[in-house]
Amino acid sequence: MTVRETQSTASAKNVKQPVRFPLTTSFGLRLIILLILTGALMNVSNVNIGAIGQGLALALVGVGVYLSFRVLNFPDLSVDGSFPIGGAVTAVMITSGIAAEWALPAAFIAGALTGLVTALIHILFKIEGLLASIIVLTGAFTITLRIMGTSNIPLLTERTILTPYEDPMREFVVNTLGDEMRRQSNNLVDILVFGVVVIIALLVLNWFLHTEIGLALRASGKNSQMIRAVGVDHRAMVLIGLMISNGLCGVAGGLAVQQLGFADVQMGIGMIVRGLAAVMIGEVLLRPRSVGQAVVAATIGMIVFEVSRAWVFAALHLEATDVRLVSALVVLVALAAPNVGERWRNWRRRRTLEARDAAT
Repeated sequence: MTVRETQSTASAKNVKQPVRFPLTTSFGLRLIILLILTGALMNVSNVNIGAIGQGLALALVGVGVYLSFRVLNFPDLSVDGSFPIGGAVTAVMITSGIAAEWALPAAFIAGALTGLVTALIHILFKIEGLLASIIVLTGAFTITLRIMGTSNIPLLTERTILTPYEDPMREFVVNTLGDEMRRQSNNLVDILVFGVVVIIALLVLNWFLHTEIGLALRASGKNSQMIRAVGVDHRAMVLIGLMISNGLCGVAGGLAVQQLGFADVQMGIGMIVRGLAAVMIGEVLLRPRSVGQAVVAATIGMIVFEVSRAWVFAALHLEATDVRLVSALVVLVALAAPNVGERWRNWRRRRTLEARDAAT
């Protein structure tokens, strides 16, 4: 059997495998423990459950960053541009009287077009991915401003995907838990609605990544020379991957503006850093071993990031003006933790070997 036939047979076997989120015992156990600890931390520190809703609204940013940085191995910074563009499209459509449910697919398309521009600059002009994404990020600010027509669009009086469920949830919470829990009803709506949107997005993404195109996309990020050798266009895989990645970030922007009640031209600043932090937190705490587990880990990582940031505010009684500094410190801890842990394990290993040598 030739090498090409062997690769084709292996690919066919992979395609026939059932699509699922492979939650092994260890991953599932770590996930449950992490959720319990996060809930306990919120309860002890009096962290508002709104942090969970914020994490779910931004969860697809973490998934998008995972796709570009981990799956494609492409340093894409245009997330900071696709996020506000998706939010701007959503805000404009809602204020124009279009149903908020239709605004989310439009936000995906707007974000995907941002990723398409990054991919074309990289492919056609042979510009490094990092520089290509910086170019797109720079121009995205003007595009966002053009779409909005102003620097800020309020949505407080507009119908969003959350509006139909707010009154029924408020009535249910008051009747069940008492009037003192009235303030939490909107946060519960955020968690439920955004949770459904994120779960649907993850299921569709996991299905796609197990299709023939999805397998080729994942392989192109691992070994571009090998994928070219079997007749797959690596450039097409990069283009598709960046469109999906930035499209998910555009949807996250659409969810965020509906939760915040406004769209702002500068709302995308720092999103790439949050996304990287979410990926790192998920990988360190959950240690995923498959692509299905990895997208779940990125989602949970974003929730943990938002809860951690809220916990720091609650514990230190900081002012709202300190939000950027707190975000930077949480991101620093998330990014530094893997290296610190690796150094600690290496040190312990060296000490063990030295003690063993001294004993002999």
